[in-house]
Amino acid sequence: MTPRRPPEPTRQLPAQPLRFLGPERDAAFFDTAQSPRVYELMLGGSEHYEADRDLARALLSVADWIRPSAQLNRDFQVRSYTWCREQGVRQYLELGCGYPHHPVLYDVLGRQSRVVYVDCDPGVLAHARTDLDQDHDTTVVGADVLAMDELLNSDALRQAIDLSQPVAVFLGDVLPWCPDDSAVDGAMAALRSWMPPGSFLVLTHFTDEFTPGQAAAVAATYADHGVQVRPRSREQIADLFGDFVHQGPGLCATGQWHRDSPYARRSPEHSAAFAGIAMKPTAVGSNT
Repeated sequence: MTPRRPPEPTRQLPAQPLRFLGPERDAAFFDTAQSPRVYELMLGGSEHYEADRDLARALLSVADWIRPSAQLNRDFQVRSYTWCREQGVRQYLELGCGYPHHPVLYDVLGRQSRVVYVDCDPGVLAHARTDLDQDHDTTVVGADVLAMDELLNSDALRQAIDLSQPVAVFLGDVLPWCPDDSAVDGAMAALRSWMPPGSFLVLTHFTDEFTPGQAAAVAATYADHGVQVRPRSREQIADLFGDFVHQGPGLCATGQWHRDSPYARRSPEHSAAFAGIAMKPTAVGSNT
């Protein structure tokens, strides 16, 4: 039986147009594997198609840590929502929000918090606009994180984010799908410059440092299915934070950042990624 396709996302864009995946790509979208749907499959979700299942089977045949790495990434993300709330942050920007998994960011934060969800995947946007954008404190924006200047200067963000107050920005398993190092560096520099002092940058990123041979096989398997993924080294991932000050244990395996996580004793190989939370200094030369 052919799986039912989700409804097309509405084409309502902010007043200042943003780059996004348009309707001309929708036909092939369901016939080729997509990284958000593979991630959804690894988390036990239902939004995936045969191409995604084919890729998932191939990935599991070369690296059995693929599924637990997705679970560890998700656990880190949810715990980081709470961590940022405990630091007093009340506005949040989730770049590459992915398919909704409860608890979503706003579920954890509750009222009196402002949340902006951003993604460029049409399937994700269809679900986000249905499931996430149901309150005046939430906004869903269709945009490409590599078009960072356009996003940050859009009316949608200007209306949602108060730049006189700190903001927590989440990039969970997003940048590995952007293989252009120069474009990523430029986007991250623009993002860090835009963030107010006292803000937190929360980031996870696939690496080849824990299992170099298997990570290379994973990247090759993705490529065989038409998906480009870019594992980066610890040094390269650390550079994405710029001069922000790392919190907690610093940049470490995803499962080991939150010491109260049930995954904290898992080996770094199960994480297959680095995670970090870093704060923009409140003053020039400040380390706090």
